[in-house]
Amino acid sequence: MDTIDVYSLLKIILERVETGVVWRLDGSANLSVQGVAVLIKDLEIKTNRYGLGVFKKALKEFFIREYSNEELGEDVVEFSFQGFPLRVVHHYKYNLLHRIKKISSRGLALPVLPLREARELYAALGREKTVAVLDRHLG
Repeated sequence: MDTIDVYSLLKIILERVETGVVWRLDGSANLSVQGVAVLIKDLEIKTNRYGLGVFKKALKEFFIREYSNEELGEDVVEFSFQGFPLRVVHHYKYNLLHRIKKISSRGLALPVLPLREARELYAALGREKTVAVLDRHLG
């Protein structure tokens, strides 16, 4: 999916998910909307347990499945938007919802994990390639 389509999905999310629900972008979308040159293969959103239910209701026509992964410590709701995967995740340990920053990108106010904090998270998770990409971008 190209970036324009990702923004179309983000606009739908912003319109449908009630104000006050705590969530943020994660993964490649989080990096891309902050200017890092990465390919967005899917859209991942981190939220709390309450947020999972809100997303499931708000995006019900795109719903695929819901499951828990005890090994990774997360609850997941999966959606498909015109064939593009969307995962909404409540991770017991790595949500970092207290670190959210709002940015404006293509006219949308998007909740993100700032790049320096994202780098710390990827380092803690052992994601060396992503850390290297962020190091180059952050200079």
